[in-house]
Amino acid sequence: MYNLEDIKLNEQIKKYRKSRNISATQLGKLISKSKSTVSKYESGKVIPDTITLIEICNVLDINLDELIPQCERNNMNYKQNNLFNTPKLYFYYYTQNHLVVSIAELINIKNSDTTKIRFYNGVKSTSKYADKSSYYYEGKLTYDKTIGYINLENTNSQGTQYEKIQISFIIPWNNKIDKTFFFIMALTPHSIPVIKKGIMSVNEISNIHEYDHYLKISKDDLNKIKYDNAWILNDSNYDDLFFNDKTESYV
Repeated sequence: MYNLEDIKLNEQIKKYRKSRNISATQLGKLISKSKSTVSKYESGKVIPDTITLIEICNVLDINLDELIPQCERNNMNYKQNNLFNTPKLYFYYYTQNHLVVSIAELINIKNSDTTKIRFYNGVKSTSKYADKSSYYYEGKLTYDKTIGYINLENTNSQGTQYEKIQISFIIPWNNKIDKTFFFIMALTPHSIPVIKKGIMSVNEISNIHEYDHYLKISKDDLNKIKYDNAWILNDSNYDDLFFNDKTESYV
């Protein structure tokens, strides 16, 4: 069933429009509406009719289910047919000495096992992150019993390089474990391939800096890279994070 308080249709329209780098004027022309009408949709003063909503979805390349979520995200009974049973994931990694926080929205595709991903990389706010992310990507989540992959690309970005990203992560064997390590393979601003490690979580981690010893490359990491001639997610770090860590604190 639909929770009217949680839908926030106006915010959804604005969020997806901006993620596509489409102005209110452009959207209006594409759905045969004026800029002022689109502004009223996005301010909540006017609710679009069903046909207009479908036209908006077609222009923004989204499903109606994405524009109108079916249940409140904070509801304890909320379930999705994705790996994490959550509509959102938080990612933390370092670029030099700068902590990068990113958010992924997980969207189920009706009558499909595929989980669609909308990835907001480098958010400045974890509340209104769609308007305040450095880069935006889309893709999908695939996984088996032990490993998961999120494959993304920024095909809708304007003024930025075309980029594909892969995030690979270990799937915790215990479903009560709500965070895990990941590798992210991407490009630098100069189009040079790069790999970084980080922590992903189903909850926002308020004391993330207390995890710096996991997030930053350590001497042990460097020694293992030299020994293996490869960068492998450290199983000992994995066990230490989940079973011996005392820093756990969520927002």
